[in-house]
Amino acid sequence: MRTTRLVVGVVLVLTLTSAAVTASPAGAAERDRPLPPSARKDLVAIFDKRVKRFGLRVTRAALVNPREERDPEGTHLAIYVEPTGDYTVTDYIDGTATVTRVFVPYVFSRWQGLKSFDVCQEPRPTVDARRVPAPETQVYATRAGSRLVDWKTADAATMIRTSHEEAAATPTNGDVRFSVFVAKDLQTTPDYQAVAGTAATTTPASPTVRDYG
Repeated sequence: MRTTRLVVGVVLVLTLTSAAVTASPAGAAERDRPLPPSARKDLVAIFDKRVKRFGLRVTRAALVNPREERDPEGTHLAIYVEPTGDYTVTDYIDGTATVTRVFVPYVFSRWQGLKSFDVCQEPRPTVDARRVPAPETQVYATRAGSRLVDWKTADAATMIRTSHEEAAATPTNGDVRFSVFVAKDLQTTPDYQAVAGTAATTTPASPTVRDYG
């Protein structure tokens, strides 16, 4: 009887050890992968819980190539979030900083192959229920552009100012490293103008709206 129990115990230990060895490389490979996943469901699994505390959920998400197509070898990460309940003008404006900090500089430190990132805050579903609505805000940053901001202290005013400084310093047809877009309906509000000051109506043009399939 003791011999039988010993054999069973040895087999169980070997089985668990084998499973651990098999699982470990896969987990390590995922951690060491230079790019984030391209599938929406995988990106939602990573980020949805991170934006939930702001009353938001991830709607669209993709790793894309220069043609803006979903691509597992793409180097740009695009994330779209929408409110799950009440979301004020101030929430949108503050969100340009608070929501972006969920992702930056984290995405660049985690995935070394990632070259650029953007996050868009979408309208509330009660305002625009389309699958692919035009965003209310967009923050875009390249890896170098993400270093233009001190993310520990950055607020909306700092990010808007940095966006304008970067635009002014970028040659015509040059690649902007950092930008903040705010939709006209928000730009005309007293809340936004109080934050943006003289830059109130000069944010970049509306970004192209993509579904990514």
